Amino acid sequence: MTRVLVAGWFSFTEVIATVGDERAAEVVADWLGDAGVDHDVAWADYLHRGVDLADVDPARYTHLVWVCGPLLHADLLAGLLDRFAAATRFAVGVSVVDAAVADRFDAVWPRDHPGSAPRPDLAIVPAREGPAVVATVFAPVQPEYGDRGRQEQVQAAVEQWIADRALGSFDVATDLLTPSGRPRRVGQVQAALARADVVVSSRLHGLVLGLGCGRPVVALDPVRGGAKVTAQAQALGWPVLLGADDVDADALDAALDRCLWPGRPVLPAWDVVARSTEDQRVALVEALGGRCRHGRAG
Repeated sequence: MTRVLVAGWFSFTEVIATVGDERAAEVVADWLGDAGVDHDVAWADYLHRGVDLADVDPARYTHLVWVCGPLLHADLLAGLLDRFAAATRFAVGVSVVDAAVADRFDAVWPRDHPGSAPRPDLAIVPAREGPAVVATVFAPVQPEYGDRGRQEQVQAAVEQWIADRALGSFDVATDLLTPSGRPRRVGQVQAALARADVVVSSRLHGLVLGLGCGRPVVALDPVRGGAKVTAQAQALGWPVLLGADDVDADALDAALDRCLWPGRPVLPAWDVVARSTEDQRVALVEALGGRCRHGRAG
């Protein structure tokens, strides 16, 4: 009976592999699963899944399938091939750097090999169902709120949730200067937020700009008892709001699901927004003695 161990550089705790290696391994595992081939995938300890390469019994496997990365002379790979000397050994989606190492496999299907035409890397195979992509906008520590502030705890909870749920994510900063001292424009921030499925924000302007770009927002108030994020969510009539002490994995799951429900409105009540901004425009212009054309939203 065929039983396969799928391995690669992603299997060694001593190696920090890449997401490309991971995706290639997922592709091969999908192939084997679809074909009804019994298999395990060996993942490094820091990935917290699969089987532990150090503990597996080679006698349990008829085949070793090495996936992705370079085939080169390295003690880790040589040791693995020695352990699985009795198994049939294949390599797929690899770069053949050392022909002598490639010769230790029974068959090799390379992505690139000297003297042969290259093949596309396996990581290009589209995922069957990708996770949601969230844009995160985190508030820094805000001394004005004193010991009510939970900015760091809220950020840590969200980052752990994203990692545990394997969500696509990117952080969006809203400061007008980048860390290297270059200017950042509002249009850049809006463009980034608009490309997320959902915005997760503990900053007031993450909430406002996310909704303004047509994105649903998981609003997080990082101040115990509620402060400006809560007030703004109320002003906009936006219901997806978590208080500082409510931000945990279950609450974030529920909030994300609510934002992704089909048919749910993702925008605030624009008529309310228009009236409010118009009232402020008129009041300011008239207070400055300017001529105000009523009925035009600012």
